[in-house]
Amino acid sequence: MTRPPGDHLSPDEIDSCLSGAPAPEVQQHLDRCQACVEQVRSEREIAELIAGLPLVAPSEGFADRVMASVSVPDPFAIRSLQATRRRVFATPRSFARAASLILLLAGSMLGSVVWSLTHQATLAAIGSWFLAQGGQALWLSVQGVASTFIEQPWYSSVRGLLDNPGRLALYSGLLSLVYLGGLLALRRLLTAPTQQVAHAGV
Repeated sequence: MTRPPGDHLSPDEIDSCLSGAPAPEVQQHLDRCQACVEQVRSEREIAELIAGLPLVAPSEGFADRVMASVSVPDPFAIRSLQATRRRVFATPRSFARAASLILLLAGSMLGSVVWSLTHQATLAAIGSWFLAQGGQALWLSVQGVASTFIEQPWYSSVRGLLDNPGRLALYSGLLSLVYLGGLLALRRLLTAPTQQVAHAGV
């Protein structure tokens, strides 16, 4: 592979020069490109300086000291009653909000109970109306399904089959035989072979 004249070495090719195993075309490029030679030389100096740095390790007990200063909150403390009580009584505004929410819920429940006890006739009328509408919708859907079946072109054939008990029994027996045959074939396909088949290559 020939390199264009103005194209310099890529970072991967410079790394290959630092490892001491450059490709032949990379070495040919270095023979005629002073800029890339300087780049490789500076990269090698930096790598040698980094390799000469002393290894720094943490002092004894560093991990224990860090973990001792870390406070991990309990994930279930948010849901606990004690944390909720502290949050509610933290400020007067939070207490007022909690009290107003409790009063609103209790008032709405009490109001619904009182209204239900004083308007039993209205509730009964609403329940009867819903039952009547549901029954009417169910009857209309049954009628629609029945009319759809009656309008199908195969309905007359099925009706004629149902009118003849002997033909119905014959077709039922044939369908049962076909079903049993399918089950037996499926069972035979799913049964593991008892004999091992020798491979052709052995």
